Amino acid sequence: MKTIQQQLITAWDVLRTMTPADYLTFRDALGPSSGFQSYGYRLVEFALGNKDGNYTLVHRHDPVVAARLQEALTRPSLYDEALRLMARRGFALSAAVLERDLTQPYRPHEEVLEAWRQVYLNARTHWDLYDLAEKLVDIEDNFQHWRFSHVQAVKRIIGRKPGTGGSSGVPFLEKALQISFFPELYELRSVI
Repeated sequence: MKTIQQQLITAWDVLRTMTPADYLTFRDALGPSSGFQSYGYRLVEFALGNKDGNYTLVHRHDPVVAARLQEALTRPSLYDEALRLMARRGFALSAAVLERDLTQPYRPHEEVLEAWRQVYLNARTHWDLYDLAEKLVDIEDNFQHWRFSHVQAVKRIIGRKPGTGGSSGVPFLEKALQISFFPELYELRSVI
């Protein structure tokens, strides 16, 4: 996964070589097309936990894709599955964590922070959970690098113009940098 993510991040290095004049030669041909229309990207974000049913609406015209996205929206995220594993291993996680509405973004919980804190303070005892947590951090860290590279490429090429899909462009992309898939794994660094 990390190798794939590194390839995706590196792709922005190539795209950033495009000048504004280069981009203007084909921007009109893009019309209203946008990354919003990438159901593959949306499937990845849903799997990582960035759940928002509004992102499925752009695919209403394609019942197969819309159904696939709707099904992914209701499926547990990678983090949900990690937390379920922790519960099976005896960590006290409440129904608010384990039986939450999976169509909504995950929200941090103190009990999850405490469970991860115990894993990190006893890494040898809980090595597989510790290792899993660090791999999740790697995934999020790489995803954030990709997002940041996206923002920088857009700033460099089109500045603060609206995005091709009707988004606000750079402000929308910068807001995405604030989204964390595994919030307690970052917060616990401040409490251990």
